[in-house]
This record gives sequence, structure tokens and C-alpha cells, in this order.
Amino acid sequence: MQTYVALAIVGLSLQGVAAAKAQPPQQPPTPQSQAEARQRAAIKAVLESYEQALNASDVEGVVQLYTGDAVLLPPNAASAVGIDAVRATYTGIFRAIDLDLTFEIAEVSVVSPDWAFLRSSSKGVVTILANGARIPSNNHELFVLHRTRGGWKLARYSFSSILPAS
Repeated sequence: MQTYVALAIVGLSLQGVAAAKAQPPQQPPTPQSQAEARQRAAIKAVLESYEQALNASDVEGVVQLYTGDAVLLPPNAASAVGIDAVRATYTGIFRAIDLDLTFEIAEVSVVSPDWAFLRSSSKGVVTILANGARIPSNNHELFVLHRTRGGWKLARYSFSSILPAS
């Protein structure tokens, strides 16, 4: 009986050692990883502000999130190059439709101290203001962000629908 108990204890001990080896040791955060985490949080905050301004049809709220040389690449439309063109595009959008979208971040990558990209998806409803029709919206997006003196800003933005073609 003692032999079985001893073997069971040894077996459990070996399992514990194997589990401990499988777990990577916890490393304290480095200043570099802490800085990147702060950058990622600031970039996520930009998308949250964009979602809020977009859903509020707030042209100036959206525009303030862009760089002066921003480029908006909407599907089936000409690119809006520069902040004045971006403002005009959103003004036209908000005159035609009301958006109720929720964004979900798929990826944030800081590629240099001043550049990053954010990949996301959005879902919700678009209301056509002319007739009140409500249609589903489901997109994927790619944002390129540039860090300026004012913080992270949208430098390039492209999106496209992932709904089946009708």
C-alpha cells in the first residue's frame, strides 16, 4: 500500500513539474511594453471616439480625429483627399443617412513610433433619411494612424461591406 501511495505522490509531483515547465515564467512589464500598451490604448480610444461621432452624425467630431492630409477611401466613390474633402464627404453622408454602428477591433499594430494600423469590423443599421428605410450594415475596416502633437489621428481609412451582394 505504501508503494502505491509513494508512486501516486511521485506521479502527482511529476505532473506539477510538467505543468510548471509548460507555463512561461511571468516577466515584469518592460518600459517598452508599457509604452506600447499606452499607445494601443490611445489608438483604441480614437476608434471609440470615431464610433461615437459617427453615430451622432457629428461632422466636426469625426473630422477632428483625422490628420490634415487624411485620405478617406469609401467603396464605390472617389477618394476624399485632404481634410476639407473628408469634411465634405462626411457632411454628405450625414445628410443622406443615419448610422447606428458598433465597432469591434480585430488588430492593432504599432509599426513605428509614429505610425500604426487598426483593423476592425462594424455592424449595425443604416437609416436612409429620405424614406426612413433601415438596412443592415456589416463592414470591415482598415485605419492607418499617424501620431501627431495632438496624439494619434486617422491618416488613411478604407472600409468595405461584407454583406452578400444583392
